[in-house]
Amino acid sequence: MNQFPYINSYVNEIFAREKSRWDYNLLRPVIIFSYFFQRTISFPLKFIFHRFPLGFESYAIDWWMTFGLKYLATHDAAELMLRHVQIEPLLYRHILQQRDADLSSASRRLNGIDGNFNVESLKVALSNQLTVGHDLLSYEVVDRFDRDRFLENLDTIRSLKPENHESLSKAALDENRKHSYQLLGPTNIVLLIVTTITFFGDLRTTINALNSFGSDSIVLWCMKHIYAGDESAQIDLDFFMQEVSNRGHYNSSAFFSNPSQYLYYHIAFDEVCYEMLMNRPPIRISKEP
Repeated sequence: MNQFPYINSYVNEIFAREKSRWDYNLLRPVIIFSYFFQRTISFPLKFIFHRFPLGFESYAIDWWMTFGLKYLATHDAAELMLRHVQIEPLLYRHILQQRDADLSSASRRLNGIDGNFNVESLKVALSNQLTVGHDLLSYEVVDRFDRDRFLENLDTIRSLKPENHESLSKAALDENRKHSYQLLGPTNIVLLIVTTITFFGDLRTTINALNSFGSDSIVLWCMKHIYAGDESAQIDLDFFMQEVSNRGHYNSSAFFSNPSQYLYYHIAFDEVCYEMLMNRPPIRISKEP
């Protein structure tokens, strides 16, 4: 049974399992409460002392991220995060009609929409600055997206599916299965990643990460066009038209951003769009003569 009918079964099942976990009911409120105090203190300090990168930020963020995925995350949480890292660029390639990325380019490993997103180990994620690189994808798709080109290619896009994320290596999950104490579910892992970015990141990196939802508005606009003839799909997509995060303006305030939004709107939204594109052929709309 789908608890939320506009979300796909995979995400619904993860959310349902998580609600019975101790960390969701006891630890999550503490992390959220403490995060807002941390942000109120850290941003003014960053504005004065840490406006630009000093060189250690990406490594520190990814060290804690990979540590959490290896030793703390449940398998559900680790799998969801790794799927998201791979699904998001595949969605962007689909709407940009940029296919057959050059996976041999070492300089694009886990970075850039056209990059190589095989994750054979957590060491690969750490050495290639996965977290900051992932946040920058949202800005890259905004820069590269062309409305007129998308509309011209709409029939072609409707006839194709995104690349299959199952063809990309997820061997890093073996480290989670082998070493993790299964302490933290998806919500708390996402909250801790946001907290880590806010703590270690310079002001520019942190603001970019907390305001990286502009891409969602573009993907939603594209999905509404792709499924223009499917009323049921339109209803599902309407539930992701929240009033915040670049729906009505282009810069959300980092002070008022909701850390839970990354999981419940951003990650879940990408999962819904990807499954829809893979398994629900758009209705072909005949053009006027």
